[in-house]
Amino acid sequence: MGTSSSSSGPGGGVPFDPPWLDSVASEIGSPLEQISDDPSQSEQNLQQIEPTAQPVEIAPPRRFGNARRHLGEYASSGDRGSLKKALGNYSRKGMGGASKVASRMRTSTSAGAGLFNFLQGVRDSTDTKVRDWVNQLTSKNLSAYEVADEIIDQVISTGGSLEEESCKDSMAQAMSDLLTIDPDVDLLNMDNDSIWTVMELFMANEAFNRLNLDIGQLFESDRYSPREAVSRMNDMREYLKSEISAQIQELRTDTSNPTKAEMNTLLQSAIKITFEVFEEEA
Repeated sequence: MGTSSSSSGPGGGVPFDPPWLDSVASEIGSPLEQISDDPSQSEQNLQQIEPTAQPVEIAPPRRFGNARRHLGEYASSGDRGSLKKALGNYSRKGMGGASKVASRMRTSTSAGAGLFNFLQGVRDSTDTKVRDWVNQLTSKNLSAYEVADEIIDQVISTGGSLEEESCKDSMAQAMSDLLTIDPDVDLLNMDNDSIWTVMELFMANEAFNRLNLDIGQLFESDRYSPREAVSRMNDMREYLKSEISAQIQELRTDTSNPTKAEMNTLLQSAIKITFEVFEEEA
């Protein structure tokens, strides 16, 4: 699974962040409050994660040149050193630094925070309408994968932008991976460790999708067999997962039970720190 990289990726001479990004990120609301019909709380949560306006910065020409060169070396050899250089150059020059990578992924972190809030909420909520929603879902005898689809539809219920579709895809993959790890897990009654695992898997998938869209076009080249391309992409995803998971686990120790806004901040920090580490290899 993953978002297609068939486009050529963003070039130079354009803003690092597209002008529509803030509106997409802000449209990902508070599904628990939507179920319980508490718009005041939903508006409060949206305000909590409203991004601070930043000056528009223009990306330089050939911004991803070095990143693509090193990624090509990795695709040919499978050498992790080349992958690390590709990721470091992607962050430093291609995106203008780790902070901008995190900013570019604010739809992802907002969606992740919403998913975290929702999974804890459906487990713990005493709200009648939330409990009714859970009971109705349970009464349908859905498969775990169908339950996952219902959860995702609640967390991201509007729009059809590339950002939102990527988040849906990443959530579905994260829950599928969790079910592979723990086939008996109840997605409507997960313990905190399982929910945090979903966060790690989701953010790794989103980072992979972002990179694939920006510089992953070479994996579709005739120079590599489909088997080679899939193998390299899977290895790249696993490496991103290991690095992002390490940062999330470290940050989690200081924020045991985060609010939605705190979770958004934590995920932003995890992405920023991860790509700062990558830049050391550039």
